[in-house]
Formats: sequence, structure tokens, C-alpha cells
Amino acid sequence: MRAAMRKLFNRHGWWAVHAIRMVVAGVATLAIVYAFGLPVELSAVISAIAVTQSNIGSSLGKAFEQGAGSVLGGAVAVIVALALKPDDPSSTALALALALAPLSVLTAFSVGFLIAPITATVVLLGSPGFEVGAEILAVERLLGVALGCVVGLVTGALVLPARASRLVVLKAARVVGLLGAQLRAMAPGDDTGRDALAARASEIRRGLSELEIHATEAARERRLAIGRTPDPERALRALRRVRHDVDMLRRAARGAGDDMLTGPLADPWRRAANGAAGALAHIEALLLGRPIAGPIVPLEPIVRDYRAALDEMRQQGLTSAMPTPDLARLFGTKFALRQLARDLADLDTVAQDLAAPRRGQRP
Repeated sequence: MRAAMRKLFNRHGWWAVHAIRMVVAGVATLAIVYAFGLPVELSAVISAIAVTQSNIGSSLGKAFEQGAGSVLGGAVAVIVALALKPDDPSSTALALALALAPLSVLTAFSVGFLIAPITATVVLLGSPGFEVGAEILAVERLLGVALGCVVGLVTGALVLPARASRLVVLKAARVVGLLGAQLRAMAPGDDTGRDALAARASEIRRGLSELEIHATEAARERRLAIGRTPDPERALRALRRVRHDVDMLRRAARGAGDDMLTGPLADPWRRAANGAAGALAHIEALLLGRPIAGPIVPLEPIVRDYRAALDEMRQQGLTSAMPTPDLARLFGTKFALRQLARDLADLDTVAQDLAAPRRGQRP
């Protein structure tokens, strides 16, 4: 029971952690507003909640959007208000339309800047009972947003902090494991169907999309020296190249029927698929900090064996009767295996850099 609870928390515990950070950010912001007697509780608390994201890198991005959008929205609203001086429903509607038009274009490029037209609306319309000018409302709005952003960032950094740089490592390990499973499923004798292979390929693509998001967030942390991940974009590029190689092998191995890579090619193809899967298992263990069984089996000798077997088939005339698509897949497999050997070596180097901070080594 205890093991099951621990597994459940490891998988879904980030929900509770995120909720705790958001509650702390909102309550702390409200306490600061009351302590200093500031009339910005609504803007400040909303901004603190919005900035509190799942990791520090994401919070930095949201804080920039909140701050920049509020400044721009407030500035546009004040300019329109001072130019038109709206004092009746018609002029107020015109002022609102003029302010929202350019700011709405901004949100079309990034929904994160939705705060800009919201700020402009708050400044122009105000609230019932307010007898202050648009410039005062703009200043109060900006003060509230600034306070909320600061409290949200501090909360994310101090209360159960989660860093995108760590998420990059975990997500990269997940994608590496999926790629290894994909290669093992392509080895001769495996009964994994084409539909299952295609479904796993889709899962790998989703994992890479999530990794791209985390890499962008980790890059923000890296620029501010918060995370120690050495160039998360490099990990993303290396994994994309390996995924491309595996996709080429998947299409070649299963594209012309289960009997295509048989005969002289069966053994080198099986050893290549299992060897590459073993290399990926090695890299996954390195990223997760698990014990590593041994050094990576080099693929270059296996690739040479495949090339030699293919040359022997050609010399014996076995390839002359093959349809052109099948022949292209055989030689495409040779090219993909050679490229995979290079890309796996690069991925291993990247994985060592990613795992170095956790092992207490210099990246």
C-alpha cells in the first residue's frame, strides 16, 4: 500500500505541489497588499496566481508577458483617454475600440499577452464608484501587476521549487526510453505490429513536443543562471536526429513486408537494432541516475557487417530481382544505421553533460 501511494505521488504529486505554490503566492500577495495599505489587491493577487507556473522557467516567461502586456495596455489606454476624454457611453465605446484594436492584434501573435487588452479595459472603464483619472488607474494597475509578478516569482523559487532544467532531463530520458523500445520492437522475431509501432512513434513525437516546451523554459533559467542544464536546445536537437534515424529504420524494416530483412541481412540487422536499443538504455540510465551495466556497444562494426552482407547479396545477384522500392529500403537502412551510429554517439555526449550537474561534476 505504501509503495502504491509513493508511486501515485511520484506520478501525480506535482498537482499538489503546484496547488500549494499557487495558494502561497495568492495569500502572500494579499497579505503584502493589506500590510502596506495598497489599493491593488485584485490586480496583484490575479497576477501572482497567473505567474505561478509549474516551473521557474515557465514563471519567468509568464512574468514577462504580464509585465510587458500591462505596461503596453496601460500606456495605450492612457493615451486614448487623454486624447478623447470620454465622458459618455458613445465616447467611452469609441475609446475602448481604439485601444483594443492594436492590442488585440498583439494577442493574435501570443495569447500570453491577453493581459494587454484586459489592462486597457480596466483603465478605461474603471470600476463603479471610482472618481480618478485613467492615468491613476493605470499606475495602480501596473503596481498591482508588478507586485504580483514579484511575489509569484519568489514563491516559485522558494516554495517547493521545480526547475525546467530538471524537467528537460526527465522528459529526454522518457523519449530515449521510447526510442529504445521502438528499436527493440523492430528487431527480427518481434511480433509488434505496424499499428503498435506507429502508435509508439506518435508518442515519441508528443514527447519531443513537450521537451521543446521545457527546453524553452530551461533556456530562460539558464540565461539567469538559475538552472545548470548545459544548453537544453542541444539535447532537443540530438534527440530529434535520433528520432529521425529510428523513423527511417521503422519505415524501411516494415515497409516491404516482414521477410525483407532476412537471409544474410537478418543477423546484422538484429544486432544493430538490439545494439542501438542497448545504447539508448545506457543513455536513459545515465539521465535518470540509475546504475549503468557497462559501456555502450559500438554500432560501427555492426553497420560494417550489414554493409558487407548487402554487398555480398549484390555480388550473388540476389538484389537484381528485387523491386526498386525494396532495394531502396535495403540501402536506406544501411544509410540510416550509419547515421544512427553517429547520432547516438552525439546523444551520449549530450546526456553526459545533462547528467553532470546531478553527479556533482562540472558540465
